[in-house]
Order: sequence, then C-alpha cells, then structure tokens
Amino acid sequence: MKNPFLMLAGILLVGCSQPVPPTNTDWSTYLGDNARRHYTTLDQITRENVATLKLAWKYDSGELRGSRSTMYTSPLVVDGVLYGLSPKLVAFALDAASGTELWRYDPDLPQAQRGLMWWRRGEDRRLLYTAGSQLLALNADDGTPVETFGEQGRVDLTPKVPGAYIGVTVPGVVFEDLIIVGFATNEDASAYPGSVRAFDAVDGSLVWQFDTIPAPGAPGSQTWAEGSLEKAGGANVWSGMALDEARGILFAPTGSATPDFYGADRLGDNLFANCLLAINARTGELIWHYQIVRHDLWDRDNPSPPTLVQLERDGRLIDAVALTTKSGHLYVFDRVTGESIYPITEVTTLPSTMPGEVAALSQPVSAVAFSRQQFEITDRSEEAAEHVSKQIEGFDLRPWAPPQVGGLIIHPWYDGGAEWGGSAFDPSTRRLILNAQDVSGVLEMFTVPVGSSPQGSYMRHCGSCHGQDMTGTDTGPELTGVADRIGYEKVIEVVNNGSGRMPGFAQLDEVERRGALRYILSPVPPEGPPTTKVTYAHGGYSYLRDHDGLPGNTPPWGTLNSIDLATGESRWQVPFGNYPAHPDLGLGAISYGGPVVTASGLIFIAATPDRKIRAYNSDNAEILWEAELSAAGFSTPAIYSVAGKQYVVIAAGGGRTGPPSGAEYFAFSLP
Repeated sequence: MKNPFLMLAGILLVGCSQPVPPTNTDWSTYLGDNARRHYTTLDQITRENVATLKLAWKYDSGELRGSRSTMYTSPLVVDGVLYGLSPKLVAFALDAASGTELWRYDPDLPQAQRGLMWWRRGEDRRLLYTAGSQLLALNADDGTPVETFGEQGRVDLTPKVPGAYIGVTVPGVVFEDLIIVGFATNEDASAYPGSVRAFDAVDGSLVWQFDTIPAPGAPGSQTWAEGSLEKAGGANVWSGMALDEARGILFAPTGSATPDFYGADRLGDNLFANCLLAINARTGELIWHYQIVRHDLWDRDNPSPPTLVQLERDGRLIDAVALTTKSGHLYVFDRVTGESIYPITEVTTLPSTMPGEVAALSQPVSAVAFSRQQFEITDRSEEAAEHVSKQIEGFDLRPWAPPQVGGLIIHPWYDGGAEWGGSAFDPSTRRLILNAQDVSGVLEMFTVPVGSSPQGSYMRHCGSCHGQDMTGTDTGPELTGVADRIGYEKVIEVVNNGSGRMPGFAQLDEVERRGALRYILSPVPPEGPPTTKVTYAHGGYSYLRDHDGLPGNTPPWGTLNSIDLATGESRWQVPFGNYPAHPDLGLGAISYGGPVVTASGLIFIAATPDRKIRAYNSDNAEILWEAELSAAGFSTPAIYSVAGKQYVVIAAGGGRTGPPSGAEYFAFSLP
C-alpha cells in the first residue's frame, strides 16, 4: 500500500502548481475612481516596454454632429466590457479585448458628454449618463432603458424655476444608492441658479438638493446686494466633483455668478459662486467652503474636478483635496477642516470703470502657480511682435484689471490655466500631474445702445461665442453669410434647438429670439422694438494671435507639469503638444482632456490639437512612446486589463480647435 501522507503531499503540490487564472482590472468610474485621481495600479506596460505598444483595435462609434463635431468621452470598462458614447451620445458596449460591438442605444439627444456612470446592486447592473437635461439609466447587459427609473428610463433634470439652457456635460458621482450631479447653464442673465442634487439610483427620485445661490436670509446671502438674489443665476457645478468615500464628503467646485464680465446687478462677493464646497454626500448639508474668486468679472469659474491627494508635513500624512484653477493656481485644502495647505495672499485688485460696477477690493491668491501670471508679448519674431502690438494698442495689460469698454489682456485666457481634463495624483511620489494652458486672451466689452433690439439680442446671446461682428471666435464659427451656406431653415433650427456645443435658445421670448435671428440673417441690421437702457456685452472668447495664427504671448503656450504636493514646488515643467500647422515648433499648445498615471511610472495623455497620444516618464517627462490618432484626443484615457492583458484606450473626437472631427476609439496594448 502506498503511503497516504505521500499521496496527499503530491496532491497538494500539484494543486499549488496550477496557474492562477488571469483576471480583469476594471475602469468602472470616470477618471479612475471617485477621488478623481486618474491613477491605475496596473504595471504590465512599463518604461522599458512601452515603446512597443501597438494598436489592439479601433472602433468607429458613429455619425458626427456636424462640421465642428466633438467627442470628449472617457469610457468605462467593467468585467471585460467597454462602455462609451458616440459624438451624438449613442451609447454602446464593446468586447474590451477585441473592440467587437455588443449593443448600441440611441437616445436621440445629441449633446457634449465627457463620460458615464456605473451602479450595481446584485444582478442589477446599470449604465447611467446624461444627455442634455436628461439623466438616462440603461440595462448594462443589453442597453435597454430601465423602465422603472424615472419615466421609462429618463429623469428630466430641468429645475422647476424659470431659466434658459441646462445640460450636464460631465459624469456625476455615484455613492451608495445616490447619483449626485451638478449642471451647466448659460452665462448671461437668464441662467439657472446653480444646485447640486442627489437622485435615487433605483427609481430616479430626488433625495436632496443644495442650492449654490442662497435664498434671501440664508447663510451666504449677506454677500449679495439687496434685491440681487431674486434674479441671480449661475454658481453652478459644471466641471465635475470628487468624493471621499470613507468620510462621505463630496467636493464640488462652483462656477461664476451670471451674467459674466458685468456684475452691476449682482454686487457683493457672491457666495457660493467660485467656491470649493465640502458637502455631506448623504444629506446635502454644507460642511465647509472656500471662495477662490470674489465677485468674478473674468469668467474664472472653477474648471476642473477636484483631486483627492495625500501629502506629508512634519512627519504627518494629510488627506487633502487639490483644486486647479483657470488663473493657473493650485489650491490644496485639508479635506476635513478646509484649512489651506499653502499660503494664500490677499492681492489688491483694481477699481472698475464700468457704470454701476464695483469690483472686489482684493482676491485670495495661492502661493503656488503653474501658469505664468503676467502677459509678455511674443518674441518669436519681429513680424509676430509687430502684429500683436498693433492689436493690443491701448489695452490694459495689468493683472486683475477689471473689464472695461475697450480692451484688456486676460492671462491665462478664458480656458485656463487648468481646464476640465483635471489632474492626476501619483501616490508613490505624492506628486500632482496636470496639463495647463499658458496663452493670453482678449477681453473686450461693447456698449449695446438704446433702441438696438435685434443687435442687442444678438450681442447678448450670440456675440460672446460668434463675435460682436459675427466673424467668429475660438468658441463659435463665423456667422457672416451663414444662411447662404446652410440655408435659412437650418439656421432657425440651430438657434431653436442647438447644435454640437451650442445650446438651443427656444426658451427665449419671441422678441429676443426673433431679434437675434433677424440680425444674423439680414445683411443690414434691421430695426425693431427699441431697448430702453444702455447695456453691455462681451466681445467673444478669443485668444491673442500673431500673424501666423499662433499665440501672441511668449511661449511655452501649453505645459505638462509635475508638482511636489508637500512643498508646492515644480519637479518639472515641459512644453506640451504642438499646433498642426506648425508641428515642429516644440513650444506647446492649448489642450483639452487629462492625464492618467500608472503604477509603473508612466503618464498617458492625448489632449493636444496635434492628434497625438503620448507616454511620458513620470520622473523626468521624457517621451517614451507616441501614436497618431485620426482626430485629436480631447478626452482622458482609460486604462484596464482583460484576462491579464493591459490596454490604453482613448476617444479621438477632435473638432474643438478646428478640423478634423472624429468618432473613433483607439485601444493600444503590448504585442
């Protein structure tokens, strides 16, 4: 008889020698997790082998939204299935290893959207996303609407108060059985007052609401001039939120109060606009707040989701929340107390010359800046400097100069500094990684005279994007002769219903809407019912350009940054990206979308108009790999693994800075 103990030992040895089945690593939350860290523990792709990355699959997600179509979606990956959105917000599911399509769902609600949300309870698996004002819930297995959620799978997020445009262009936070969202609105006097709302993930019912513009008599109302709260709008959370899951604290960055640039009807500091709010995620109660800009006159709304970080001070590890701003400053606060980690200085601001306007006396400015704070005219060539000098003759070049009739330079420009791509946290080095803009913008205010209703309607609702003379800006195309190009019916349809990034204006009264249409469609500005008082309008979101169409300030114009959070010091800063018409300058470019950091010491990022996705060494910013996309990847990558194989995927939507536009997703892996 054989020794039974030897037999048992043999069985155990055989059992131990069996290989462990390879597993999947999900990317089930927008930007990696609710902390918005843009980080993955995956380390199969390393500094040593990243140069061998190859295209694993490519997927065409569908029809574009027109000539300026965009697609910003960072996809989710759960259990080996990738979930994404097309430019027209058609939801789809793919086999994440092969790119094979599993299902599609068309909500017929084309808008911009940066990502999706995931909720699960047992076998009930739901994919959630917003399209315009609608919150949608889909069965993750087949893409069909969840009929018991809201009205046949949809919840209308339109507030029950008068207002204009509302849309939710960034994923909310899913916490326990709550879906917590903010919203975007327009930036004129008809904007909705902001709020953060939590909805039940099961049935879509409203659970709690925090109003970011206080009611008369409520905390914060004392920072508004008497009578202004009743018509106040904005202060909305449009750029995304972060969540400390262990503590149940939601961190929500708010935008500016409306109207932008001229605040005579909203005098005061305007809480809770331009704030970072810490909110009890279960109840909606405010825990603490910090206001970054008082009585904002520069459109300095908080553009980025906060990032939850850790840093060491005096041998103590601090849980903190980092906020990057349009002005190019980094603010870091203790998550629990709201105490600032870095020194904040009160900077005296300049008085306004606009009738009725009163600028704040000072602004709280962080000691840590990642973008330059002073405009310097381009030194690229004599021709460039001469061209720019003529444009800005007579402009006010001082920092914190308030808007005025005429022109001034705003630096960094309207899109930052930081933008909605946000920042990544590397826990191994406790550094913050972010891409930043460093270009100058032109801020001009125009008088809308009495008796100019069609012109006034156009200037109030259209001029900031399309230019006061209809010649276009960096945000909106030229409208001169637009009816000849696309037809009268299409112009009316777009004004009423919107197109691409542009919201519709069906909510305006007939006089305003028809006045704007008459002004756009007529070669000679028509007469109409006269306005009764002088008002003011913004001249358009444009950055200062030289004769070659390049930024009119000294380079670099876009940077990638690594910041030591313990000290606030820059570990490195390098020019980031190029403009397609000048691909070899190496002076950086504006960028939209964010980075992802890996445990193996890599930074993956697209974001630039040159249509590249790159991998950087996180220690020294050396470019270790790059690939060309069919359109610019104005989105944030997602990193995941299927059956033990690691992938990097990016949506290439382009369009924002000009053609080409695209609808393709690219996934890369090792050979």
